[in-house]
Order: sequence, then C-alpha cells, then structure tokens
Amino acid sequence: MWSALTFGVANGPLSTLVTLNIIDLGGGPLMVAYAITLANVVLIPASIIWGFLADRVDRRKIILAGFGLSTLFLALGSQSVNIPEVDLAYTGFSFFSTAYSTPMNLIIMESTEKRKWASSFSLLSMLSSIGNLIGLILSTFLVLIIRITQIYAVLALFSIVSFVLSLAYTPKSVMLERTSMLHSIESFAVRLKMLPLIFLHLPRLTSFKMFRLSRLTKKPINYVPLLYIAIAIFYTASGLFNTLYPASLYNEGLDKSLVLAIITLGMLFQIFTFNFTGHYLENKDERETSFRALILRGSGYIVMGISLMMPITALILGFVFYPLSAGIAYSLFYAASNTLIFKIVGGRRQGTTLGVYSTLVGISLFLGSLLSGFISKSIGYAGNFIIAGVLLYLSASIFKYLEEG
Repeated sequence: MWSALTFGVANGPLSTLVTLNIIDLGGGPLMVAYAITLANVVLIPASIIWGFLADRVDRRKIILAGFGLSTLFLALGSQSVNIPEVDLAYTGFSFFSTAYSTPMNLIIMESTEKRKWASSFSLLSMLSSIGNLIGLILSTFLVLIIRITQIYAVLALFSIVSFVLSLAYTPKSVMLERTSMLHSIESFAVRLKMLPLIFLHLPRLTSFKMFRLSRLTKKPINYVPLLYIAIAIFYTASGLFNTLYPASLYNEGLDKSLVLAIITLGMLFQIFTFNFTGHYLENKDERETSFRALILRGSGYIVMGISLMMPITALILGFVFYPLSAGIAYSLFYAASNTLIFKIVGGRRQGTTLGVYSTLVGISLFLGSLLSGFISKSIGYAGNFIIAGVLLYLSASIFKYLEEG
C-alpha cells in the first residue's frame, strides 16, 4: 500500500502544475479548460476499461502497467515545449493513473482478514492523501528554483518508486468480483475517493427512465433521481471552479509558489477534516450535513470570485476560504453524500444504479471543466466562480427538499 503514498506525491500537484505550465506557455483560460477537460473525459473510458480488466486479468499486472505508463507520460511531460505536448502528457497520465484504484482495493480485500478491512482501507486512503499533500508541499518549494517541466521529472521519480514497490510487494491475486466492494462501505468509499467513477456494467437507455418528469415531481419516489441530480450539479460546479482557480490566482499576479501554497493548505484541511467526518456523521442526518457543506462551499466560491478584484484580497481570502471550501466543506459533503449513495447501491440492481450514477458524474466533470473556459473568457474568472457558487446553492436546496422513501 505504500505505493499509494509515493504515487500520490506524483499525482497530487499535477493539475495545478499543468495549469501554471500552460499559462507560462501563453495559454489562456480556454487552453487550461481544454487540458482539464481532456483529462476528465478519459476518466470515463479509463474507469470502464480498468474495471473490466480487473475482473479478467491479474490485478498485479494492471497496477504495474498503470504505474509504469504513468511514469512514461510524466517523463514525456518533462520534455514538452508547447501546449499540445503538455495536454497529451497530462491526458495520458490521467488515463493510466487510474489503473491501480480498483485492483488495489480488490487485492486488499483478497489478502486481508475481513475484520481488518476497515483499518486497511483507512490506511490506504490516508497514505494516498498524505502523498498528495507531500507532492503539493514539494512542488511549492521546487517551483521557486526549477522550471515546471523539470518538476514533472522529479514527480516521475516518485512514480518509478511506486512501480518498484508494487513489483516487489504486490501479491498475485485471486479473482474476486468488483461487486464485493459494494458489501464493504470502507472499500466503496476509498474507491470513490480515488476515482468517483465505477461501472459494474454499462447502463442502458432504459436505466435513465428514473429521471422522467412524472417521477421527479412526486415524493418519495423522486428521492434517488433528485439525489443523483444534486450530486451531478455539485460536480459541474466544482469543475467550473477547480479548473481555473489556480489560473485565476496566477493571472492576478500571485507567484507560482503562493498559488501552490493555497492549494496545499486546502489539501491539509481536507485530510484533517476527513479524520473526523466519520464520527461526526454517526449521529447526523446526511442530507442536512450535505446541505450545510454545500452552502459553505458555495459561499466560499462566491467570496473567492469577488476577491479577484485585487491581488492582495485574492491572496488573503484565498488562504481563508479555499481551505474552508476545498477542505472542510468538501470532506463533509463527500462523506455524507457517499454514505447516501452507498445506501442506494447496497440494495438491488447494484450495477444499473451505480452505472447511472457514474455516467452522470462523468458527464458533470466533463461539462464543468469545458464550460469553465468559455464562461471565464466571456465574463471573467469572478463571474465563473459566482455561477459555480450559485449552482452549489441549487444543489443544497435539492438536498433540503429530499425526502427518503
């Protein structure tokens, strides 16, 4: 599992570094949005391909292929000299970086006693998060002394370490079906934290009949479709904001290291909050928690959008509200909403239910990142972030309306 930590170091700061790299090469918000959109688009086929291979191929080989080819694309990124080459390297990395997620979850379940699953998955999640944090801290200092393309090479070294650790310590696996993950909330939560897309099988057009208007307007049968819609709005709004927030800070005149420092602080708050969310939610209503988290996150988006009027306000309010939004609010919403999702897919028709959910999340990630560039170019970064905040208010209102059947 230690390979998750070292790979987290390589993966954690990459999207922010790519954003800053594209701007340095003369790209604007549209170019940044295209790069992030491409990376989000490939997550859908990647999740399908690696998931189905995990049921048919030795999982150890899949993990090694993911780490090895991710290293290759990081190395290619370190040699990039223009925006298309950066896009290609980042997209390729995004595709192969997801390969280890499902297989590693399943290998833990195969090789660990059931009574130790919770602690094992908690350790995996913690190691991955700590790796992300270390990567961000490291990049915050490295960007002061070397070029971003050279940082890609440094990150590639950590990816190589992940490959070596997996080669040395990952056991060969027996064939345990992915559906077994749905019977362990810890495994399911960790899998969704690594990648919020998981297909047991591809949904058909009839699987989306739950969203017909006659059902959406009637309680309590509208609970599941409205929950899905609220979460889809969350991912769309998050795509609008996350895609271009580092770019907005850099364009406002903040130094690269300060941009990375703000993102790092947000990750630190996120890890800290995740350690308490489980106990916090034990006696709380998940819908009410989701509502409050969305209000906090949406308000943070709006404040950070307005703060872009001056570099000093962008810096100060960024250090205050980004940790609140990306750290505390996100952790609470993630834990609460995924608990609600787990309750749904833990019942009948798991494949269909989860397939519909993953399809909506994938579309939302794509839509949010794509629209962010066009909106920011038309009305500016501030307008884009305010729209994202309003969308989160809309999502919060749906959670407030929900009535479980």
